[in-house]
Amino acid sequence: MSINRRTFVAASASGVGLLGVGVCSANTNPSEGAIDGVVPRNETFPKLPIGMNLSPITDWEPGFPFRNLFMGAGAWITRNANGSGPHDTSLRGAFQFDADGYPLQVPIIAPGNEQPQYIFTYLPNVLRAGTYVLLYDGEGEVDTMSFSATRVVSRKQGRLKLQMLHNGDQPETILIRKSKRGNHVRNIRVVREEDEGVDLTSSPFIPEFLDFCRPFHCLRFMDWGATNGSIEEEWSSRKRPTFYTQIARSGDPDGIHGPIPTPSQRMYSGGVAFELMIQLCNELKINPWFCVPHRATDDYILQFSKLVKEKLDPSLKVYLEYSNEVWNWSFLQAGWMLRSKLAGQMVEAKGGKAWDDPAKKKGTSHPERIAALFRRVFGIWERVWTGSDKARLVRVCAVQAAWVDAAKRTVKWCSENGGADVVSPAAYVGPDDEIFGRWQTAGPNLKPEQVIADLMVGKEIARENNRAAKIIRYAATFGMKYVAYEGGQHIQPKQQSVQPYSPALAAAQYHPKMYDLYVELLRFQRDAGCELFCHYSSVGKQGTRWGSWGAKASYFEPDASAPKMRALIDCNTAKARAR
Repeated sequence: MSINRRTFVAASASGVGLLGVGVCSANTNPSEGAIDGVVPRNETFPKLPIGMNLSPITDWEPGFPFRNLFMGAGAWITRNANGSGPHDTSLRGAFQFDADGYPLQVPIIAPGNEQPQYIFTYLPNVLRAGTYVLLYDGEGEVDTMSFSATRVVSRKQGRLKLQMLHNGDQPETILIRKSKRGNHVRNIRVVREEDEGVDLTSSPFIPEFLDFCRPFHCLRFMDWGATNGSIEEEWSSRKRPTFYTQIARSGDPDGIHGPIPTPSQRMYSGGVAFELMIQLCNELKINPWFCVPHRATDDYILQFSKLVKEKLDPSLKVYLEYSNEVWNWSFLQAGWMLRSKLAGQMVEAKGGKAWDDPAKKKGTSHPERIAALFRRVFGIWERVWTGSDKARLVRVCAVQAAWVDAAKRTVKWCSENGGADVVSPAAYVGPDDEIFGRWQTAGPNLKPEQVIADLMVGKEIARENNRAAKIIRYAATFGMKYVAYEGGQHIQPKQQSVQPYSPALAAAQYHPKMYDLYVELLRFQRDAGCELFCHYSSVGKQGTRWGSWGAKASYFEPDASAPKMRALIDCNTAKARAR
């Protein structure tokens, strides 16, 4: 992984770098214009509604939320049955699969290869060690790989007892050695032994994950949906809740930035099934925030709208966003937007310029293109969410906080062509070049308290000439309120490289002063009129060169040892907890 998902391209036309900070207003009504000034600190906790971006579903990260570990299984890997040859023989395309991704027959002989092929996968290995049970339907033989930390304690047809280490280093694997065509191995579940009798359809989530989510007012599913680089297009091929894994594959179906995904790779498009997202929000009475895949067809968008309308608790609102950071050139959706004939046609239909060349190969006017794509999604949903349900739909105009002019153009086009309900820049606090210079000078002598002190007095917390505040104030003239789609600390080494001062950045994540930094950030958000602050993100590894995005390191970590999480909870407005 060479580019973190939070990376902005420093050489943007605005000349700004990694400053996606939507903070600062001394006035609770940004439209009144009193942005600059000093706000008294005579209160302990600024109160505002807090939401949460849920961490991605992978087999190696700590954000896995399901009781059934197989919902976090990786893509199938093929291997010679006699153990010879490469780790992955890359013959998955020779297998046939059912609609839920299970091979119809194992082993097989692939064309041009004499060795019978087995098929195996990796499971999450960062949960709790202990005894697990593997259950499956059909006729066959299920095992583990010899190099795996997973050990079979006992076995009978349809059930294996497993011992799993979950130490984060050694892999946990499941192998299908035999599967009979006509009654193939399917519906694999891997659960802790004490969860063997749990109905996984009605209770799919681990209790620790549910407890983590309960306090929040909104859950943003951008990473759960694998929004960045999504290859989702047609509704008929979307991810279903019965599919064997909820892990997704990203890619570029246009083949510009890599090979075009094969049919067997496309099988993994999409992230967690929308039904599971809706089920989680219904259970906890929390508003969902959905990100529509950038390549989704009109029918996909329409059917998605109908599904949410049908399934979501009618007491809940839904925040609706098109893709994620469509201006961020490190994401495939940004390049797609600039090439999009559809976006170009919508801009041209309103008298705008969409192309820089007669052949219409080089796109331009990206702020208007983004707004047009927003309005396309909003317009389709507006046909479904009518009457009293119209008030439940919150249309999100997401913009880049660091580029005021581009953000204003997106807001203006969107407002003049159907509208949006909220403007949404990000709300991060992190180092600029001046701070990076001080850290570089300090090197290994940098202390975590100095890291936080630098951010406390940095220009991102100054209440003067704040870029995001200008955007918020401008959007308010069109009747848009303000929510932050992402926010929190943005502490990482310069260019995400290994630096002598990196240990101090890691230690800062657990320093008591981190709590104070979050309280001040949230105070700024409250004063800017923020009606919802969605932290990025729920859980994640702390102190990596890619950043320390999680409010906690895992769903199992106590809040008491996580200063970021404690500040979010202390500053959150009250919410009735559904039990």
